[in-house]
Formats: sequence, structure tokens, C-alpha cells
Amino acid sequence: MSNNIEIVKKLYSEEPAIRDMRDYTNKKLKVWESEIVSHFPIKSWILDIGCGMGREAFCLYDKGFRITAIDISEKVIEPAKQFALESNRDIEFLITNGLELPFESNTFDVVIMWSQTFGLFYEEENKIHILKECYRVLKSNGILSFSGHDKEFLEVKYPQYLDGKKFFAYANTDCYWVAFTTNEMKDLAQMTGFSVVECKRGIVYKEEDGPILHCVCRK
Repeated sequence: MSNNIEIVKKLYSEEPAIRDMRDYTNKKLKVWESEIVSHFPIKSWILDIGCGMGREAFCLYDKGFRITAIDISEKVIEPAKQFALESNRDIEFLITNGLELPFESNTFDVVIMWSQTFGLFYEEENKIHILKECYRVLKSNGILSFSGHDKEFLEVKYPQYLDGKKFFAYANTDCYWVAFTTNEMKDLAQMTGFSVVECKRGIVYKEEDGPILHCVCRK
């Protein structure tokens, strides 16, 4: 996994990816994200894995949730911290190693892995490991929400960027996102002890953006 982490960290320390995240920082929640929030108990403590520059963290904080947000890239965590300070938002931003969650068991009400972060965990053993970590840090009956790129959609719309299940969204990099079917996402969640509430396609901001797959699970 260490090589995997370095590939992902490198991408998110370079200007193209940072610029894309910077452009999204002030955007509202996506359509499917807003729908998922209805599952979250009021004033939940949410762990945001792969938070980038904090778009989701800031939006969720503004909805009254307590947020701890983590990422492997210092280049994105530091601007997020600064923006939180400037906008007077009490959000905890932390740098992590990308696989181990540095928190006690049974800590959070909700864990999210949005922006298709889950697809950056290469190899099945690493996907299972991070899902087990999510299970560990969630309280009893806690909620996990994670998303992934839709393999069937990419096969039709962007086959030139797809190599098997590997979706290369950026040129000239070894970094890719694993693409999924809904059944694959459900199977991985169930293999790690979660009960799947729903797993389906969701709208990003508008229909023409294409769908994203997302799962809601309970511990």
C-alpha cells in the first residue's frame, strides 16, 4: 500500500489536482450528497476521509455537524486549515498516512469517503482494510457513506480513459481511480460487516455530469 499512497499523494501535491480542488472549495453539496445527509442524525460527529481542501467539510459544518477531516496531502490540508480559520469554522483538519485511522474505536457517528476517495485504495485487501477501519471507528449503528466511479457509465462515455477498472482522470500520472459496479461496492461493504441501506447511482450537480455510485451502510 505504501507505493499506492505515494502515487496518490504525489498527484494531490501537484498543481492540476490542487487547482481542481481549489475551484470546488466554495461549491455546495452535490445532489446525491444532499440526499445522503438526510440519513445523518442531527449534530452528528462526522469523519471526512480524503477531505482535500474541505468542500464537503465546510458544507457539512454549515449544516450543524461536528467535523474531523483527514487527508494524506499537506498541500491541501494547510489551505483548508487556513480557510477554516479565516471563515471562523471550528473544523479539525489532520494529515494521515492514508490507510490507518488515528482514532479510538467507537468514536464517530458518521464516516464519509466522498469525491470517489474509495477508488484510490488499490487492491482488494486495501479496500477491505479501510472499510474495516471505518467500521472500527464508528459507534454502534453508525453510518458509512462512500462513493465510487461508475464503471458501466465510463465504459460507454469515456472508454479512452479506462483500462479495465482503472480510470485515469489526469494525464501523465500513474494515479487512477478504481471504477465499480453497485454490486461490487455492496459486496465489499458486506464483507467488512456493514449492513447496506442503499447503493445506487446519484446525480452530481446536473444530469449531464454523469452518475456517481454511492453506498450508505450501517454498522
